[in-house]
Amino acid sequence: MEHPMNKRSFTIMDNENLLNSIYQNIAMVLETIPKIRKITTDCDFKALIISQEEEYQNLSDSVKDTITSNGDSTEELNDLLKTYSEWMTKLKAMSDKNVSHLSEMCIQGYTMGMIKAIQKNHLYCDASKEAKHFGDKLISLHEKSIQDLKKYL
Repeated sequence: MEHPMNKRSFTIMDNENLLNSIYQNIAMVLETIPKIRKITTDCDFKALIISQEEEYQNLSDSVKDTITSNGDSTEELNDLLKTYSEWMTKLKAMSDKNVSHLSEMCIQGYTMGMIKAIQKNHLYCDASKEAKHFGDKLISLHEKSIQDLKKYL
């Protein structure tokens, strides 16, 4: 028979791991959006991605508050990942700066983020309802962002 503390500690680890994966997922978005914002000259598109950035920042703040209130610390993106993200964004945007291409880049990024969020929700199945709720909110936000960007394709 499994000791009750083992299950409890597994649940705590699932919470911490899920919340940190959500936090990092959002951090990738918040790392990339300002770069896209600087490249585009389309005012409507820029307004949309600024609005998306605010939504992701609000979710990030809520997740960070939950992580720290649990006595844990956030795991920041490592420098290599940040540099890779920056270079890939610049490289792709250099070839084509039109709104359709930038929208496609954002949709691809949100899709990758959504897939990761779904996988992490499944992987950390013993996480709390609160942690899973944040995962679901992130997935929904990615879906909404994708839908909003489709008109620019």
